[in-house]
Amino acid sequence: MEKKNVVITGGASGLGLGCAARFRALGHHVTIADLNREGAARAVAALAAGGPADARLQAETLDLADPDSVVAFARRLRERGEPVDVLVNNAGIYPPARRRLSPEGHELTFAIAHLGHFRLTHALWPLLEQAGAARVISISSLVQRRAQLRFDDLAFAQAYEPIVAYQQAKLACLLFAVELQRRLDAGRRRIASYAAHPGVCRTQIGRNRARSTQDNAWQRLATASLSFGLRHVGQSPERGAEPVVAVATSERFTPGSFVGPRWLFESFGPVGLSPLGPAARDAALAARLWQHSEALTGLRWNV
Repeated sequence: MEKKNVVITGGASGLGLGCAARFRALGHHVTIADLNREGAARAVAALAAGGPADARLQAETLDLADPDSVVAFARRLRERGEPVDVLVNNAGIYPPARRRLSPEGHELTFAIAHLGHFRLTHALWPLLEQAGAARVISISSLVQRRAQLRFDDLAFAQAYEPIVAYQQAKLACLLFAVELQRRLDAGRRRIASYAAHPGVCRTQIGRNRARSTQDNAWQRLATASLSFGLRHVGQSPERGAEPVVAVATSERFTPGSFVGPRWLFESFGPVGLSPLGPAARDAALAARLWQHSEALTGLRWNV
């Protein structure tokens, strides 16, 4: 099997680390990019203890909320002179109890999960094109089915609701993947875009999130249920990585697909196609988000 160069954001823990472990076991070269420099180094050291000796592991620092960090990270990868065969846009946070903004003034969850990956994919585009048949995989979630985009208040300045901010960010990730593939199809490019979700996967996301007096009863219940499920219920991060590995290494799914486990309300089990929610099926909404993201980041894509 041909070795691939795989870049995983948020790869120091949780689903990202599960993806890194799976790609490492398959013999691919893995770069873990994470805000937590020490965590990324520990992850690389742990993964180096097993797996093929000729599969390279590297740790990189990346703050997706900081445009300068994204630019610097992409520059370091370009200086290596190696293509990027697989880009896993995984990093994200569970929204803090009280609204936080990125240095540019964007709601932090949206800034990291969507705008940061929008910038990163653009910055790594030359390396993706160099690979010839690269794959960009955006991690979304089942919560996208309840989500909407609030273009009139994406930063939640009027009324911040953590669970709603999380839903919006995950919907944006999915819309980015869908719109990217539409543009790739129009340009007849060999790069492919996919979206994936891990089902119910045990991670530490939201572990340190304090309760907010701004949360109503439904929001507190939704937050508590999601946090408990992510920490204590469901499959391991390695099993949660199966949809990502499937779209990265096989021809089973058509580019543009949204893939995840199929059993028990899509919480675990064999990998298959996952239905898009109403907002994710809206092509005009996806195009509008793309244009808005270009305006927010100052980037223009030639896809």
